[in-house]
Amino acid sequence: MKKFEHLNFSHRKIINNQITTHNATAIKISQLIGYDPTTISKELKRNRYVSKEAPSNVKDPICKKTLRFPYVCNGCHKKDNCNKRQYKYEATRANQYAKYRLIVSRQGIDLSPEEHKTLDQALIEGLADNKSIYHIVKSNSEIKVSIPTVYRYIKEGIVTVTVEDLPHGTVYKKRKKSNKKYDYSQNTKIDRSNRIFIDYLAYLQAHPNVFVVEMDFLGSIKSDAKSILTLIIKNLHFVMLFLIENKNSAKVVNVFNSIQGKIGIEAFQKVFPVILTDRDPCFYDYEGIEADNETGELRTRLFYCDAFKSNQKPSVENMNNQLRRYFPKRKSIDNLTEQDMFNVMNYVNNLKISSLSGATPNEAFIRVYGEDILNNLMK
Repeated sequence: MKKFEHLNFSHRKIINNQITTHNATAIKISQLIGYDPTTISKELKRNRYVSKEAPSNVKDPICKKTLRFPYVCNGCHKKDNCNKRQYKYEATRANQYAKYRLIVSRQGIDLSPEEHKTLDQALIEGLADNKSIYHIVKSNSEIKVSIPTVYRYIKEGIVTVTVEDLPHGTVYKKRKKSNKKYDYSQNTKIDRSNRIFIDYLAYLQAHPNVFVVEMDFLGSIKSDAKSILTLIIKNLHFVMLFLIENKNSAKVVNVFNSIQGKIGIEAFQKVFPVILTDRDPCFYDYEGIEADNETGELRTRLFYCDAFKSNQKPSVENMNNQLRRYFPKRKSIDNLTEQDMFNVMNYVNNLKISSLSGATPNEAFIRVYGEDILNNLMK
């Protein structure tokens, strides 16, 4: 059998005629032109085009017949009265597509004009909506190129968006390091015995399969009364956001009491087995965070990073960096509400993640803890 790339116009006319007039199978067409049946299928799927869109009020616009051979509506006797999306194959148009691909493939592009337009529009809309390239590609079945190829297209100027449009696409010159170090004055009075970072490492060694929750405040301007508390389940990339006004240790404890009230202490112990955070004075009441405020039952373990070692909790630091897309620096958050927190949290947790094999944090959370806990948590 011959290879796919050597199909010519005569072969395409035979394919066109056979599927339109005779409703021939891939095997029958294969015998006529001497190509493998899979080549016929690839030709039809690659070079078909949408000849008629479904009306906007149609709930399911995809016809199941277009999901299998011949993938087009050429020979369908119902197409004149069909309200589904319709695909068509034409030999002349298919041959033009093939010639175009042959030219642009030598220029580093393996897309038809329609595919290029689809990719370009998806990137423009997705990046404007603060979505990652990974999520844009994995969520759009009409994008026919890989994620590395998309990045190459962006770098080479083949699409409209530029490197500067990417999150963190622009790298600024590093600031000069200051010799001045600071620490909270309250920290000198806090006893963190058995709760420092080396104790955390020892705990993980003794409990190797435990999931860790990292905690931090997202930086805000000094004049703001409100602050955003960020919690992230490290393994699942699942983020929780809480708006706290005039933050202090008691209000941080209240956040965890509220969570326990929603999901119950047994679920709390599963979701929050270990918490790692920095030395912010608002986190000093480890007893209040660790124990049920009524029964005293242990519900989590809290550990602190070393001073000036934010890299010891990289997941929450990275998440806070990503959250700057929604809460820019030097912009007040005092006008925000808990609903705003919920909206951002829900949006971020529904983005596809490469390290989760293309799943979203919400999907990962449900797989690990169950849908009931997620629904209660998001109340």
